[in-house]
Amino acid sequence: MKTMEMELQKVHMIRLEKGEELLSSVLQYVKEKNILAGYLTGIGALGKGKIGFFDTKSKKYLHIPFNEVELLACTGNIAKNKDTQEPVAHIHIVLGDIDGKCLGGHLVEGIVSVTAEIYLVETKPGIFRTKDEDTGLYLLNPKN
Repeated sequence: MKTMEMELQKVHMIRLEKGEELLSSVLQYVKEKNILAGYLTGIGALGKGKIGFFDTKSKKYLHIPFNEVELLACTGNIAKNKDTQEPVAHIHIVLGDIDGKCLGGHLVEGIVSVTAEIYLVETKPGIFRTKDEDTGLYLLNPKN
């Protein structure tokens, strides 16, 4: 187990509008505000997009497309990639379709169909993602 203590800094409210892409919009905001670390939660509605499921055998994300869904839950974290120094928004979502069926996974892309209401909580100090040799993924490294 790796841990670190962080302090809450500021709460940002982000309301995305029809046609905006969820993941890239969050990343754009994070860059503009120079947010080094944080976590987020949100709800809304998405038109089309893709979620991912990480296959531990192939060590690759499998993509699952979706269309016209409610964004029932959106949760994730913000950190910087240690190698590139670029911000990373690692977001998971749960979606509901017209029949009430749910689908969830790693957000790859999602176009807002009505709105997406996101609360982003900025924390300090910053935190990095470093490459895990076993999975090939960039994982949070709490002690930096």
